[in-house]
Amino acid sequence: MNFFKNCQCVEDLKKTFRELSLKYHPDISKEPNASEIMKEINSQYDEAFKRLKNVFRNKEGKIYEDSKPVSEAPEDFRNIISKLIVLDGLKIELIGRWIWVSGNTKEHKETLKSLKFRWCKNKGAWSWHRPEDSTVSKGGYTLNEIRDKYGFTVYNKEKNEHKQIERAAS
Repeated sequence: MNFFKNCQCVEDLKKTFRELSLKYHPDISKEPNASEIMKEINSQYDEAFKRLKNVFRNKEGKIYEDSKPVSEAPEDFRNIISKLIVLDGLKIELIGRWIWVSGNTKEHKETLKSLKFRWCKNKGAWSWHRPEDSTVSKGGYTLNEIRDKYGFTVYNKEKNEHKQIERAAS
């Protein structure tokens, strides 16, 4: 089974990986062969990442290829998601190329720091992004404004579901 065959860009790839992790991660899944399935998902993710690492979706929803080098390795995102999905009380969102974590983060502060998340006081959430995706806005946008601009996916571990919001057209 090709888990990532419908992924057109790195954002699609990461969303799909997150969904599959919630379903098949051995610490969460009730599937008897979850470990083997997750190994195959990880392997396929790594291969798809190599192919899509420079392919993105812009705010209008159009796919484009960026010529700038990408510092992120495939295991970076996989490791972060694998550690986040087993923590209770977190709201995990993919907003554009960034991961945002809110909810009951206080008890997971050290884990988030170890994963290189940064606390954004004015947004009340932790963020992670690749170095080349940093912003020059100096925190001028609210989290809702960022969601509106880039679209987002929210994951709910307890209900094992996700809610994807399409990118807003500018």
